[in-house]
Amino acid sequence: MVIDGAITEDLRGQCTALGLRIATPSAGCGAAAEGCVLAGTAHVDAVRQGLAPPFSGFVELGDEGLLGVGLRCFDTVRAGGFSLSLLTGQAYRLNTTELLSEGIRRNMGLAAGKAADLIEICMGEAIGNAVIHGNLGIPNHLRTTSKGFERFRLVLHERLADPVLSRRRVEINVMPRGADFLTISVSDQGHGFDLAGQLSRGVQSDAKSGRGLAMMRKVCASLLGEDDGRTLVMTFAR
Repeated sequence: MVIDGAITEDLRGQCTALGLRIATPSAGCGAAAEGCVLAGTAHVDAVRQGLAPPFSGFVELGDEGLLGVGLRCFDTVRAGGFSLSLLTGQAYRLNTTELLSEGIRRNMGLAAGKAADLIEICMGEAIGNAVIHGNLGIPNHLRTTSKGFERFRLVLHERLADPVLSRRRVEINVMPRGADFLTISVSDQGHGFDLAGQLSRGVQSDAKSGRGLAMMRKVCASLLGEDDGRTLVMTFAR
């Protein structure tokens, strides 16, 4: 792990516990180039750098270092995929979906076209749900009326300012599945979501919520929920 920032004793201990070798930006990835993650303050250039070779991912360092980062991130990188772990505040403020789409094109060789566009749309929907409904716990029904939408905006800004909620993590892990498929998992640290129940109920044509999930179900080769509904796993044909 290349750490762009102060390396405290707590952070060093966290890396040791996770089996991560620490390097500085001047040293670079070295021999660990195939499984090297950049960690530091999350801004557009840093995230873009972490999602491009020689790196295989970016982890935003919080006030408590790597605390809360899911093991899935490091397992994904070690298995040949790439990963992004952001605190909720930055996941909302950055153009996270666009940065990830760039990373998929660079790392996975996904050509521009309809398939890439649909993957980006589904990924954006999943990340938005993880931030707003998962980590910030804002119910979807608030956005179904103009009055409700004003309330939604107020609650959104209140919860983004909450020091606990804004520090929950959103994590996106991308893995190739042979030459023909790509799996993207989006994880949050909220209370979970009953994916199976929602899929079984379906969505009415005039419904004002749930249409994003219906679209994902149509586009994905498979759509699964894990971690008690806190992780959405989407598999796409390339």
